[in-house]
Amino acid sequence: MKRLARALVTTVAFVLAVAPGARADTPPSVWERARDPEAAEAFDLHRAVQQRLVRTAVAEVDFGERERVLAMLVRAGAEHHENALLRFDLAQVYSLLENYPRAAQVLKAAIAKFPDHPAVDGAWLRLAFACGHLGDHLCEREAYGEVLRRETEELARATPTLNLAETQMHLGDLKEAIEGYREALRIAGRVPARETAPLATWGLAVALDRSGDRLAAEKEARFAIEMLRSMGRPHLLRSKGEVFFTPEYEIHWYEGLGMAARARVATSARDAAELWRQAAKSFGEYVKGGEAKGDAWLAIAKARLAEAKSEHERAERRALREPQPAPIGQDITL
Repeated sequence: MKRLARALVTTVAFVLAVAPGARADTPPSVWERARDPEAAEAFDLHRAVQQRLVRTAVAEVDFGERERVLAMLVRAGAEHHENALLRFDLAQVYSLLENYPRAAQVLKAAIAKFPDHPAVDGAWLRLAFACGHLGDHLCEREAYGEVLRRETEELARATPTLNLAETQMHLGDLKEAIEGYREALRIAGRVPARETAPLATWGLAVALDRSGDRLAAEKEARFAIEMLRSMGRPHLLRSKGEVFFTPEYEIHWYEGLGMAARARVATSARDAAELWRQAAKSFGEYVKGGEAKGDAWLAIAKARLAEAKSEHERAERRALREPQPAPIGQDITL
């Protein structure tokens, strides 16, 4: 599970992200335009691109307009342009069009060509997101590492720290992942990063579960569920504009673990049976996706599936001995 930082999802904020202190986005003066008209023309195109993308960000998603902006940049030769902003604009549009392979390709070349450009800090974060969508976790780890090396503000470090922990888990380094999630929680406790705490708690729960600490995992899962409920965001994991999973079936582990954690403390056998049924369904979906991909966590997922099925059967047997709930409106005899 990766969190998409809101400040980089919207086009408006991306302009700020690629232009710290406005250094990268400062228009050329009259004298600079006279001295280098080609550079001035490139900047005007960059500004026009950003203005058109802003309109697609604040209204309904307009892929047609984004395609037209892409065509503008392609005609201008943005991919190999000497103006770094046009290269970053091109990668931005590819990302907005969900063409992550091209976004990553353009970003890697632009970062290599302009390693000291003011816009490169934002480009590293964009590259991390693109590689995350592609499931290229080595690229993703390098990009997030570079983001955290450059970034000093704790609020801006929250999402990269959280996502890097997820990347470490995908790479099989559970110790580093657990430490990363706990660091994200420490940051969330010091800065107003509202969604970071429950998402980091969820990630920590799954990492603990995969490391074999089931009791701690279920405790963290229940805590994450309660946090999201208290925030009025119980379905945040399914919010595609804010969170994404690579591979997509990864979400089923989170949901299966959450159902199992709730079932473990259910006071009604009927409730427990239903929760275990849903847990088995979720882990079954994970196993189905994992078998097709040769998933590294497949053996543990199968064990969780078998446990959920067994607990479901036990809960159903207990439910048969449980008194039927009184119909609504009927007095209960004590």
